[in-house]
Amino acid sequence: MARTQRIVKNLLLAFVLVSIGFALGKHSARQNSASARLAATGAGGGQELPVKLRVYYLHATFRCATCNAIEKLTRDLLDQQFGKAMADGRIEWQEADFQQDEALARRFEVIASCVVVAKVRGESVLDYQRLDKVWTLLSDVPQFNAYVSDAIRAYLPERAEGDAP
Repeated sequence: MARTQRIVKNLLLAFVLVSIGFALGKHSARQNSASARLAATGAGGGQELPVKLRVYYLHATFRCATCNAIEKLTRDLLDQQFGKAMADGRIEWQEADFQQDEALARRFEVIASCVVVAKVRGESVLDYQRLDKVWTLLSDVPQFNAYVSDAIRAYLPERAEGDAP
């Protein structure tokens, strides 16, 4: 009986590791073609909408305590370090159920709850970064905050007075 349990446990662990590897491989392949997508989605004539940063919290329909903690830490970080940019509209917050909004899930290649930082013009996504490490950094709030804020700063249009450094 114990041998069967070990085999099942090892098979499940192998499945999880292969799934994570597949998701990470797909993500890095997408990162390599980001500049091509930027050129294709950024084209347009006439008066262009301003470029903004949208921070998404994408969650499953069922939300566990960990999912709620990730959302809370991200919102707290935005309020504390990027309050001015939120107030003037350079940063927008959007939370969505990726199981209900399949187009959004496909757009960001989401398979689990996560934070996504996206550079947008109107509803066109110019570039994005999916922050998958929020799960592993949750128990280390300073590292979590550094990881998320670094991604935000990389996409944030010009800084305004009052933004945290």
